[in-house]
Amino acid sequence: MITISFEDQPLHDTCVDLERAEQLFGSVSAAALVNFISDAMAFEHVQELADFLGDDIKILGDDSLSVAIGSDYRAALVVAGKRFDRDAAGRVVWSSVARLKLVQISRLP
Repeated sequence: MITISFEDQPLHDTCVDLERAEQLFGSVSAAALVNFISDAMAFEHVQELADFLGDDIKILGDDSLSVAIGSDYRAALVVAGKRFDRDAAGRVVWSSVARLKLVQISRLP
């Protein structure tokens, strides 16, 4: 199961309190955020999550993740912990990652 931690307490509180998330992001995006977190926690590793999300997830050059949260927001996540593998090129092997940290939710321009 994927474990998601949060950059700080305010971000955590926003993500686990639907009412607070609705106030900040609107009801549609708040629901999308809650669904994303629930979906992520249902998978064994990030590669399964990436396969499930398809075009809604982007793996960036620094091996961070950008995930669509509804049509107006994106969540930025990084690998958490030290228990994961890297390939010969030094890139993260996503099938070895089971811990992520949600570091930011930002509005799309």
